[in-house]
Amino acid sequence: MNTVADAFGEEERARFAADIIVIGVVILVYVADTKPPKEKRLIVVGESYDHVSVATVYINTELNTNVFPTKELQSLNPEFTSDGRVYLKHKSHVDCSSLHVLRKEFLVSIISADPNRALGNVSEDDFKIIRGLIKSARTIKPSLKKTYGLFL
Repeated sequence: MNTVADAFGEEERARFAADIIVIGVVILVYVADTKPPKEKRLIVVGESYDHVSVATVYINTELNTNVFPTKELQSLNPEFTSDGRVYLKHKSHVDCSSLHVLRKEFLVSIISADPNRALGNVSEDDFKIIRGLIKSARTIKPSLKKTYGLFL
């Protein structure tokens, strides 16, 4: 089945994908650092000064109390309902306790191949909550926060 994106050449698709990768975008990506590896929604929350890599946080369907056993860790996983959030199918938790760094070109290649993997953007209000929790997270090294503009 052809999509509108199929009408464009590789270069145009890559340019389009690069323009989509902004802070706050939600992308569906297959990740290998979960057990088991799987498709995950992630949110781009910061970008390196050289624009080579981005910091992301994962969206989880449920809050796993085995992974987040303390109240402090649980508080770093705010629950968002799907109401008004086109990128969610059901209530979910945003894991603000750790950052996952990805090369920007990796995300560009994913969206170039399938533009539907860009699911939407978080609202300004939601991003303020997420950013505030990342800034307060003692589980993320200050140097990593600084690299991605999440320190101050």
